[in-house]
Amino acid sequence: MPRREKKRLQVVISEEHDALLARAAYALSSPERLVSKSEVVRLAIERMVRDLEEGRIRPEELKKEEG
Repeated sequence: MPRREKKRLQVVISEEHDALLARAAYALSSPERLVSKSEVVRLAIERMVRDLEEGRIRPEELKKEEG
């Protein structure tokens, strides 16, 4: 079976966003399984795309939150 290639993305985030990622990771973790901040980002991306595709959120709503 071929090995799955992984892509890496590096971004600069604020201390506030890092703290939010840590809080989400803590909330999603359990004694049996720790969730990393990277996994939180992957889950958030999947959720956002699903919400966009299913019409639960409009692109304009995300864009106005940018700035």
